[in-house]
Amino acid sequence: MPASLIHSLERYDPPPDATSEALVGRLEALLILDGELREAGYAIHKDEYLYYAEVFPGIALYQILYESHEGIGRDMQLLLRLAIDRTVSTTMTELETVGAVGELGPWSEEGARSINALDRWIAVMREQLKTYQGDRDGFLLECLQAFPNFVFSQRFPDCLGTFNGNLNDFVAVIVSALISLADDMPECMEQTTTHACMKAFTAMSGYETSMEGDADRKDALTFQFECKDGTVRILCEPHIKLHCSARAGDAEYYFHRIYFSSAEHAEFEGKTLIGHIGEHL
Repeated sequence: MPASLIHSLERYDPPPDATSEALVGRLEALLILDGELREAGYAIHKDEYLYYAEVFPGIALYQILYESHEGIGRDMQLLLRLAIDRTVSTTMTELETVGAVGELGPWSEEGARSINALDRWIAVMREQLKTYQGDRDGFLLECLQAFPNFVFSQRFPDCLGTFNGNLNDFVAVIVSALISLADDMPECMEQTTTHACMKAFTAMSGYETSMEGDADRKDALTFQFECKDGTVRILCEPHIKLHCSARAGDAEYYFHRIYFSSAEHAEFEGKTLIGHIGEHL
């Protein structure tokens, strides 16, 4: 199920030394973040009791939204009202049962799930995705949210069913490798040769990565991707080798692969293409 954000009661609980100036600054930052998250397509909710949360000593949120408060002009008040009113009321418990959860609000920035920037939300989703337990359709859906710069081929989600065992036993390894691909590969791409790039990525990520090296295999490693003009076939030759599972006590050596392409493609500018995750092709 999709990851969700929530304006939580904890994030609206002010510190004892809160000032009006600090509150205004934090609400302005929250509005900017709200816009970025919505533009990126992430769902935002609010705690069902949020309007009654004391966002400033002696002042509830509904008073900030509908009454006058020092430093908060009419335009800002309208934007805040729009941001909060259009979110769906729910409870933290309900969201936690369906996917990763990130908490929004002006205060309490240090929590493990506190979201203060778009990249922070992506990091939280990725970390929580390591513990995913469910079917391959749900896993792909969460991967699409946690890795917005990845494009998955039309082999998904079916290829996720080709693991030698239960997909859930390999989720943590898959996600860890994908995180490395997202974070480390851009730096590795600065190497002067493909071989040097693969070698650098192997060293940085801890996952053995190489090219196929067999021209006769190129067709088997060419995958179909959807683009705005229809579909296009693209070679995803580099592959990350996944030799283990995350299941406790499992010492078996596996031959699973992630086939990808980090090269620039006109149809997918700035994107990493994931052709296949699963059995060795």
